[in-house]
Amino acid sequence: MHIEIDQSGKIEQLNKDSIIAFSNRNQYSVLIPKLVKQEAYKLYKGKIKKLRYRLFCIGIYYCLRNYIREKELITICCEYKGKENLIKSLLLDYLRKDYPRIDAKIIRFNIIGKKSNAHAVAIDVFRGNRRPNKILLLNDIKKCLKKK
Repeated sequence: MHIEIDQSGKIEQLNKDSIIAFSNRNQYSVLIPKLVKQEAYKLYKGKIKKLRYRLFCIGIYYCLRNYIREKELITICCEYKGKENLIKSLLLDYLRKDYPRIDAKIIRFNIIGKKSNAHAVAIDVFRGNRRPNKILLLNDIKKCLKKK
């Protein structure tokens, strides 16, 4: 199996909601509301390094946590060029809390095109044409950031 992950509405755009979605046989989307992002930045900016990448990884974690299998290939869209190793490391930290034996080699980065189902899910939720499966709350983010 293969999971593709895409984002609509960048994490650092605090005036817009962010959606992270995946698609394989299943489809799942997580909405991070702009107000939650704003609150997270108020609470943690300057206290937690690389906050935007952590929030991105938290969104991916909540997207995958009930669907991932330890050997399933995960392709994440190249949203943050040059930060792939950091994102992979942060994401593995979150995933290994639930899946201690997950192999780092299953996480890859590539361009997820507009023909991807993951892109279609993310953009549909972003545009309001589809409801997200999960809406992250500030408490969801706090739980992940405290688990460091």
